[in-house]
Amino acid sequence: MGIWLYPAIITGVLLLAWSYYVTMRVAKETEQQATTEDTPIHEAIKDHPFLLNPIIVMYFIMNLFLGIIIFYYWATTSY
Repeated sequence: MGIWLYPAIITGVLLLAWSYYVTMRVAKETEQQATTEDTPIHEAIKDHPFLLNPIIVMYFIMNLFLGIIIFYYWATTSY
């Protein structure tokens, strides 16, 4: 087992939990709508369009995690 196994598992579980939460919240709001016609965009989405998109959040966290790994190996490697 590598040093990054447990941090990768924890990060993956957090991403799955966030994606599930956002998806269920949107599904619940869709169920509560009386019509199937388009409605105005919700204020929370207008204010924070990227935070409510689980794919963009996943890319941000993945890049942050990879940056930490690269920095760790750069800092511990000596020539």
